[in-house]
Amino acid sequence: MADLEERVATLEREMSTLKARVSADEEDAKNIPELIKTEFRLTNSQIARLSRDVAELRDLPAKVDALPRVVAEMLAERDKRR
Repeated sequence: MADLEERVATLEREMSTLKARVSADEEDAKNIPELIKTEFRLTNSQIARLSRDVAELRDLPAKVDALPRVVAEMLAERDKRR
């Protein structure tokens, strides 16, 4: 009889541990939709920043091409003041 009581106690401990694990897994599963929403917002934000960066890079060749003219104008303006 003592052996049976010991087995029951062991099973009760195992069930308690199992219930705790299942509860933790269920709690984690509840957070998944919120994590997906957060990841979606983060991804959208990153895409928006990348889009702005790409737009700025598209303007870069025109800015580089204009640089000699701008420098020449600045030098001419400086020479006029002297």
